[in-house]
Amino acid sequence: MRHSIRSIIIMAFVVSSLVVSGCAFWGLPEVNNLENLKLMTATQVFDIHGQLISKLFEENRIVVSINNISPYIQEAIIDNEDTRFYSHMGVDPIGILRALWIDLLHGRIVEGGSTITQQLAKNMFLTQEQTLSRKLKEALLAIIIERKFSKQEILQAYLNQIYFGEGAYGVEAASQVYFGKHAVELSLGESAMLAGLPRGPNIFSPYVDKKAALQRRQVVLEGMVKAGDITEEEAQRAAAEPLKLAGRKKRTVQASYFLDYIANELVGRYGANRVYKGGLKVYTTLDSNVQKAAERALGKYQGAVLALDPRTGYIEAMVGGRNYAESQINRVITEVRQPGSAFKPFVYATALNRGLAANTVIVDEPINIDGYAPHNYDEKFHGPMILKKALRLSINIVAVKLAQQLGVEHVLDLAKSMGITTLVPGDNNLAAALGGLTQGVNLMELTTAYSAIANGGILSRPIAILKVLDQNGQVLEETNLHQQAVLKPEMAYILMDMMKGVLENGTGKAGNIGRPSAGKTGTTDNFQTAWFVGFTPDLLTGIYVGNDDHTPVGISGAEVAGMWGTMMKQALKDSKPVDFPVPPNVITGVPIAANTGKLATPRTREIEYCSFIKGTEPTEPDHRKEAGPPAFGPDQNKDTPRWKLSPWW
Repeated sequence: MRHSIRSIIIMAFVVSSLVVSGCAFWGLPEVNNLENLKLMTATQVFDIHGQLISKLFEENRIVVSINNISPYIQEAIIDNEDTRFYSHMGVDPIGILRALWIDLLHGRIVEGGSTITQQLAKNMFLTQEQTLSRKLKEALLAIIIERKFSKQEILQAYLNQIYFGEGAYGVEAASQVYFGKHAVELSLGESAMLAGLPRGPNIFSPYVDKKAALQRRQVVLEGMVKAGDITEEEAQRAAAEPLKLAGRKKRTVQASYFLDYIANELVGRYGANRVYKGGLKVYTTLDSNVQKAAERALGKYQGAVLALDPRTGYIEAMVGGRNYAESQINRVITEVRQPGSAFKPFVYATALNRGLAANTVIVDEPINIDGYAPHNYDEKFHGPMILKKALRLSINIVAVKLAQQLGVEHVLDLAKSMGITTLVPGDNNLAAALGGLTQGVNLMELTTAYSAIANGGILSRPIAILKVLDQNGQVLEETNLHQQAVLKPEMAYILMDMMKGVLENGTGKAGNIGRPSAGKTGTTDNFQTAWFVGFTPDLLTGIYVGNDDHTPVGISGAEVAGMWGTMMKQALKDSKPVDFPVPPNVITGVPIAANTGKLATPRTREIEYCSFIKGTEPTEPDHRKEAGPPAFGPDQNKDTPRWKLSPWW
């Protein structure tokens, strides 16, 4: 080990003596003035129509001299980023060996071994590409910088350059963003918190996760004690300092939750420096017209809205809460809630997969299965009915009976195959048929699962970013569709047709938008959460309403359906209505007696128009003599064909 360290040190000195005269050969940039920080272009974000949404990521930087920076943060940064800063020559052979050893122990890159000078060289003069040549240039530039500038000049440049999160570059801007004061005024506790941010500004920000920020501050303070810059007593006092944050400034940019969502994706791929000041052009799936409608949907209620194109998975709108200034938590992703009856389509899809049909009859009656005695929302029992009627009216007893007949495990397996990841072994019970889950679901996954019903059985995974260009116009990435067949086209169409009834004359009729559409309501116990997820062939929107503290929200899924309808009418006002394509072997519009499952006759009082795989439709008429007038009302002309065949059949 000693021999290796000595060899690295000798090599570094040899390289340092050669590199200054060989800069042109290596293609290294000039590093004559550290005060002239490299100006970077803001990243631009565009919607699906090519309209600029925002220049969100312009640098917020205020350059100050080292004399106007608290000594506490200078010490904290050095003690936690580069303990041998004052003794190395730009690269730290000991630090490199330690990092290599830790990386080998973990089997992956855990520590990089870069010094403060190397980080400065990379961020000011080089790209973020992960190549051996870039790492070599970084090391050589660090040695050159150390030969040309004093340690204080290097530290000053670094503290003015580094990214602290929340759009703040440099310690002065960070001091103002987080604490509303100048960098020279920072206390030890405040300095320790800021010094912990560069390792993970999106993780350790006190605005994002206060607990994580405090834990990170403690780590920094311990590093300062170990380095001998503060005493244990000083560290304890600093750790006890209460957090007095300046508060985030209000942001009135459209689609703020969506912009945060794509920023997190981009930072994960390209790093914060390139995303926030790299002059990227990001083309997204957002439709500004749909987004505007979505942002009005919630009104006074807390909750979330997500709109997708079910054919592609493109995220056209995302609203993570009623007010971004009030809360930046993106409830589309983070909130996991009981879905209530919005989970029932998985039960009915399983039933169709197992050979049952839209006209299968189940009796709605009191049941008690090993002590489990569910009730319907209206506390009534309605006798025999076909599945389409039961789904349209969201009858709980029928859903539970179906799940018992099919096996709850098969329902859960199908839900998992359709993208629901929050299910656990404890969900294997009959309450799951009514959305009574151990954890629940989030809006992103539930809405995505419905894409398979809207898109002929093909699940479309959500996509937010279509293309990213660098500052020279070169394509860095282009996104392909992420799709998977999870339902047979016939099953998806028949389920969709059953769900049409929800909006036509069912629990979601308040959301009827006058064009082909389908969906499902959901209301949890005590009205804690209310849902509606619905779709046309070209737009799928999920909405949930629920208070953050899970107190009753006071409205049902039926009322959320009305909110959905208002939003969809606005979002689709400029598009022509289209119907769902019918698979070639499906027959549609077959009139069925709602309580017997047989073919309706002119004297059948209650009719459900159902779809079937060709050859499975019933042929026996319903000959019961029912009281009351014939079922054919003014909008059901007896001369109109009772059912229609697929145009391909």
